[in-house]
Amino acid sequence: MPWISPRRRSALLLIAAFWIFTFGMLSIRAALVSDLPFNVIGPRRLVTAAFGTILCLVMVRLLDQLRTRSFVVWVVCGMAGAIAMALALTLFATFMNRVVAPLPGLGPLRLADMAQWVLIWLGYCLAWTGTYLALIYHWQVEDQRRHMSRMTGLAQEAQIAALRYQVNPHFLFNTLNSISSLVLEHRNADAEVMLLNLSAFVRSTFDGDPQRLIPLHEEIELQRLYLGIEQVRFSERLRVIVDIPDTVTNTLVPALILQPLVENALRHGVEQSEALTSIAIRAMRCGGDVQIVIEDDGVALVPRTDGTGVGLRNVRDRLSVHFGDRATLTTSIRPQGGFHSEIRLPIEIAA
Repeated sequence: MPWISPRRRSALLLIAAFWIFTFGMLSIRAALVSDLPFNVIGPRRLVTAAFGTILCLVMVRLLDQLRTRSFVVWVVCGMAGAIAMALALTLFATFMNRVVAPLPGLGPLRLADMAQWVLIWLGYCLAWTGTYLALIYHWQVEDQRRHMSRMTGLAQEAQIAALRYQVNPHFLFNTLNSISSLVLEHRNADAEVMLLNLSAFVRSTFDGDPQRLIPLHEEIELQRLYLGIEQVRFSERLRVIVDIPDTVTNTLVPALILQPLVENALRHGVEQSEALTSIAIRAMRCGGDVQIVIEDDGVALVPRTDGTGVGLRNVRDRLSVHFGDRATLTTSIRPQGGFHSEIRLPIEIAA
């Protein structure tokens, strides 16, 4: 039955299982308390089971309409439906056994006997109704959990995109400001090279999905391109060191996660120092994590803080959104001068 939904299939299987069980129990009861042979009782039980199946299908239809109502309404309507089913089954069996196909040896109709059968059927019907209501509740919880998961996912994607787009305008402003400085210094050739490199960098970063995770080697290439732009500006004052072993190059990281850290080293290390300054990007494997270090050895003219700026908060927020408590960013001022930033995140390998 591929055209039937899984939930509808579950409801039909529940009805079938219920009436198979009920047929078996009533047949055993008849064998114990009645002298009539099974070939007389059996067909009547099957007809009653068929009628009861129709009643259950009607109840399924009615209860499905109550999914948006409160749990109290479910219970009240379920109990009322079970009572109605018990009365209907009793009247149907009585009509069949006394009018349509009278059983031999039946005595006069007594209300006490009918009341007893109503109670018997009520027990079965309450059991089926309670089970089906529990199934409906389970489905509703699943729907709510799926809805919450989807909403959480959408909120997470929006947060990642907002954090990512917070980096890009800041980077563009600084780079364009550097190009403007080169033009004012009449270093037009350098400004042209910087513009071409900027164009390549923008194409590489802005075309991608803000929510994506990329292999570490791609992130390193983006930072090489960015540092290449800045080397045009700083010329002989900037030295770049990259040490990324092959064992961690495919580790997935958020795109541009290193950008604020490298930019921080440039702004507060290279810009504020008159001597040759090195910016090092290193990575190493630490158990099930990868450790990425960005540090500079610039001796700044202005004392540096321990790293509470917007860019570093952005990195922490993005790591938290992607990896939760499994990823951290720690920063410190190096005793010999410069700044040390260290990202630690779980290793997730690109497929």
